[in-house]
Amino acid sequence: MNEKQNNAGKLVKVSQNGLLSLVAERLKDRVLFPEKQEKAKKDLKKVEVVK
Repeated sequence: MNEKQNNAGKLVKVSQNGLLSLVAERLKDRVLFPEKQEKAKKDLKKVEVVK
């Protein structure tokens, strides 16, 4: 049986804000919930703007 190597020396600690910014950068310009976007578009068609 092969033993797993411990690569703890290669790990990097990142703050929560840093991690969130990395995730946000990866998800930029993506639509995560297309069905909700379509529903919102349909709802906005029913909206009347009052001046």
